[in-house]
Amino acid sequence: MVVASIVGLATAVGGGPATVTDGGGAFVVALVGALAATTFGYAALAEARQALRTEGFELTRTDLGNAAAVAVAAPITFALSVRVGVGPVVASALVGLCAALLTDAYDAPAYCGSFVGMATPAADADLGAVVAAGVAAGAVFVLAKRVFNGFGGKLGTTAFVGCLSVAALGGLAPGTGTVPGPTTAAGLVVAAAVAALATFAVSVRFGHGPVVGSAVVGLVAGLVCPPLLAGGDAVAAVAFCASFAGMAAPARIPSPGAMLLAGGTAGLAFVGATPYFVGFGGKLGTIAFAACLATAGVLSLGRLLAPTGSDAVTG
Repeated sequence: MVVASIVGLATAVGGGPATVTDGGGAFVVALVGALAATTFGYAALAEARQALRTEGFELTRTDLGNAAAVAVAAPITFALSVRVGVGPVVASALVGLCAALLTDAYDAPAYCGSFVGMATPAADADLGAVVAAGVAAGAVFVLAKRVFNGFGGKLGTTAFVGCLSVAALGGLAPGTGTVPGPTTAAGLVVAAAVAALATFAVSVRFGHGPVVGSAVVGLVAGLVCPPLLAGGDAVAAVAFCASFAGMAAPARIPSPGAMLLAGGTAGLAFVGATPYFVGFGGKLGTIAFAACLATAGVLSLGRLLAPTGSDAVTG
């Protein structure tokens, strides 16, 4: 999906599909794709090596509670979004914010479940499919408890895997969309960068934590942008998407500048991915997760190629 996003973005910026005969466009797409694949792969391999060093898997009572929180939050969010009619962004943000205010123990898994519940009828989602996807995502949440911790978008990616599991059995079918034009795309990227930085500030600088940080940004965007802005639904969606990148721990994305990069990268991927997996819960988080991995990869490669301070080679 990341490669497809890059190709889609090239289409949006260039005004038409990049082809082999379009020498400049094809070269840019290939260059950006190679850079994204390298940085993404570097971060993913480093995480996989670390995960292999951990102790064996053990199922605990807390794990069962986490899985249940994911499974319960999914249909609640879907009901708020579709049956009540508040829409997926506001519904998910409300569930996440309420979970964070009510419990410190299960706010993250409940927020994960809310992303499953963002599935819409555009993907043929109904309550039964969302319940099944929530159960699947709960299992994935437990199985993945020791990997990629601190990366923004991990919860959404978990939800996306749950939806993919149901789709494989015929319970969901992705809708399609169109890539926005260059001016709209540029605005969405800027909105994403700002939203990621705002989430990071609420989460880290003001100490409210990642779930509250993301939920507050998503709730504000979901309530304010659609009635006030042309294309406000897309602005709210990209802001919510980037807020997941803003959930990253400082150990993963250590500075405001790096978070701006992660948010902008999420915005770019969001634009390119608009035609794909429309209506799937967890799509926005998966985009944010890829953006955080790519950003972490850039930072790691930068430290490797240009060490500073005590890491520098002296002679």
